[in-house]
Amino acid sequence: MSTATRSVAPRAHVLVAVKELHAAKTRLSGVFDTADRTGLVLSMLRDTLAVVSDVATVVGVTVVTPDPAVARLARSVGADVYADPAPVSTDERPDEGGTEHSLNAALSAAAEHVRFNERGVDVVALQADLPSLRGGEFGEALAAARTGGRSVVVDHHGTGTAALFSCDPDIPLDPRFGPGSAKRHLESGARPLDGHWPGLRTDVDTADDLDAAQALGVGPATRAALDALEHSAPSRCGNE
Repeated sequence: MSTATRSVAPRAHVLVAVKELHAAKTRLSGVFDTADRTGLVLSMLRDTLAVVSDVATVVGVTVVTPDPAVARLARSVGADVYADPAPVSTDERPDEGGTEHSLNAALSAAAEHVRFNERGVDVVALQADLPSLRGGEFGEALAAARTGGRSVVVDHHGTGTAALFSCDPDIPLDPRFGPGSAKRHLESGARPLDGHWPGLRTDVDTADDLDAAQALGVGPATRAALDALEHSAPSRCGNE
């Protein structure tokens, strides 16, 4: 890592990958129907983007997605969009491994695109479903990541990846998201970042995750979506 590179003011570009909406959050299908899950995914994304966009050292946010509704939301809040070229077909849906391979390839391509256009910028791959994220948490994690190389924030289960950082322009992001991604990222050389960042670590895939996020407090868009769902079907959202 060159001294010249690290002497500049810190700048980070955040990448947020989102699958096609009909394929997103299927583990919540026992709690919400497809339309409700879609609304919740978009609301959590809106809150996540709002938080990271307000962090002083974040100079850009790009949503990586094949879904036009996700792309519209991203652009409406000022984020860029990088098109994942491999949407999931409703008729011939690839297996989970194929979907994750496509997501990782799209994230890698987006990271290279960002670094080509923004020399010396740090790159972060962040989960889209962090409704309890706080700007201070993300800022602290980013500062810790900038001590060198490639690093990872492991999720609250200890198996997944909440955020992957590449803070050296000579080190590729090399995303390996998917089930058990924390182990793959660590085995590939990423160092774990320690910090009390519960909102950053609490991504939402299951009903229990959603309960955990609500216990921490969720952002306004997610809160509004859950309130609307609770009003229409109280048993779906449980009690806080």
